[in-house]
Amino acid sequence: MTGPTNTRLDFAERWLRDGMQVLQPSLSILQVTVDMSNAVDRLDRLRAAGTSATSTHLLVKAAADSLAANPDLHQLIAGQTRHRPERIDIGLSVGGETFVAPVLIIEGADRKSIGDIAAETAKRAPEVRAHDREMLRAIRRWGWLVPFGFARRAVLRMLFSSPTFRRKGAGTFQVTTVPADWACSAKFATAGVLVAGLTRPRVVVLDGQPAVRPTMILTLCGDHGIWDGKAAGRFLSGVVSSLEADSSR
Repeated sequence: MTGPTNTRLDFAERWLRDGMQVLQPSLSILQVTVDMSNAVDRLDRLRAAGTSATSTHLLVKAAADSLAANPDLHQLIAGQTRHRPERIDIGLSVGGETFVAPVLIIEGADRKSIGDIAAETAKRAPEVRAHDREMLRAIRRWGWLVPFGFARRAVLRMLFSSPTFRRKGAGTFQVTTVPADWACSAKFATAGVLVAGLTRPRVVVLDGQPAVRPTMILTLCGDHGIWDGKAAGRFLSGVVSSLEADSSR
């Protein structure tokens, strides 16, 4: 039997961990359960028409539309500056090689159709992953130039004080999906992260009676220094209305 081994973190991992330490906004969490019956029907119709859409694409569109309907909620705070972006860019997390997932930025998501979002995601996700691998290789090669944690964190604080840097890395709002019922995110560069769990059949109350419906749990992890509970509820209400809407009418 071999004993435990100890290996030092490479510089890519050190930079990423330092970034997580720098991004520590005050956290608030709001959670809702969405009846996905109409959303499932909508996806079936889209797929029958040749569009390879998923609930993730519906969620991106719903989040963008809710921000468009509530423009006062669409903001970034970077350093001591409140930035109100002119365009809604949704950052969609895609699977990567480290604990920090690369982000695909869907620019002007509120002005795009579900089909547009699905096609862009399919086309650009491999490009985003490739770019992430290149970035990690570069940091592993050159990260030693800033060997001390306090210095790395100072550099990162300076970078994250720029709204442009934040938008380039995470968009103006983030969306992610997880292969579980629900999860939350404690670190983010935008006003919040909307986390969606798997769509599963669950018992819900319908017209005062128990009924089984396909449902999804949405968890909004927001920066309490930007949104209060009422604002977060208003955003989530818009997302839920969009997902539960009967689009066949």
